[in-house]
Formats: sequence, structure tokens, C-alpha cells
Amino acid sequence: MSKVDREQLSIHRQSHDKSNSWWMDDARGIPLCRVCDDCIDAACSMYAPEVLGISGRYEDVVEEQIESDYDFDQDERGSDYW
Repeated sequence: MSKVDREQLSIHRQSHDKSNSWWMDDARGIPLCRVCDDCIDAACSMYAPEVLGISGRYEDVVEEQIESDYDFDQDERGSDYW
């Protein structure tokens, strides 16, 4: 398949599944979107380089810190689950 540009990206993503794509994460490891070899350049162009960890500081483009609201210590499944 040929490389995908930004205009074709949403249509192209419909063909993604676990066998032909992977999650692209931001600099902190938070999943942003599924990508493949054909669309990774178009997907990266949608994010600031700081978000992807390519240059600059993540904090310069993210207005607030992301913290989990989930209390893992109170989970009834126990610590062995995680």
C-alpha cells in the first residue's frame, strides 16, 4: 500500500486491526492512535513534536498534568491482578 496523507487518514484507519497496526504513544506513554507503516508519518504530523517527545518539553504544550482517578489500592481484585 502507498503512503497515506492527512486527508486520507481517517478512511485508512478503518483498515487497522491488531495484526497490521500498533498504538503510537505520546512522550509519556499515553496511547494517541493506531498507526501502520503507511500512515505513521501522517499521524505524527497531527501532533506537536513536544507531545511525541521529538523536541522540546512535553509540559510546554500540555496545559495540565494527567493523573489517574482510579485508586489501585482500593481495587477488590488485589495487587496480584495488576
